[in-house]
Amino acid sequence: GENTKIEWAHHTFNPWYGCQKVGPGCDHCYAESWAKRSGLVQWGPGTVRRRSSAHNWRKPLAWNAEAERLSVRYRVFCSSLADVFDNAVPVKWRADLFRLIESTPNLYWLLVTKRIGNVDKLSQEAAMYGLLRTVSDTYQFPANVWIGATICNQEEADRDIPKLLAVPAAKRFLSMEPLLGPVDLNQACNSFRFGTHIGD
Repeated sequence: GENTKIEWAHHTFNPWYGCQKVGPGCDHCYAESWAKRSGLVQWGPGTVRRRSSAHNWRKPLAWNAEAERLSVRYRVFCSSLADVFDNAVPVKWRADLFRLIESTPNLYWLLVTKRIGNVDKLSQEAAMYGLLRTVSDTYQFPANVWIGATICNQEEADRDIPKLLAVPAAKRFLSMEPLLGPVDLNQACNSFRFGTHIGD
């Protein structure tokens, strides 16, 4: 939306709609409830994601121009009604989103995902749509991208925080709602620092 009530963002932007449950934190998903009420998109395994309108895609360009004029940076929560790193989304859509992000340097893009393990693979696939000079290049997120992982319990923290820390983003953060039990962040972070490396 143009202005969001979410306290840690100025705007929300949904490049597409639709998702499916991938863990216990999805059990009471507000986006799924919204989808059922609106009838705009089906929800769940095997359902087709729906891209938002061209008018909607132009909004971040206007926010970026305003932010530049005011010498401020707006934070944009991307995909409150979907997941940027959902592998059911067409690769070209993600490539289009990355191009939009690169063309709006006065916005901080907050990409929150429940699929942190998909980030590297899906980012590289999207980058092959003209974002890389050669096939041997590696896509690097621009400095205005913040990557966040949703963590709801200790099992997810132990599994996913090391994956988040391995993502080469300017800022990385946790979204811990719904928090379904106590989480010891030291345990997850220490396993990354002292020998647990992605790909070993």
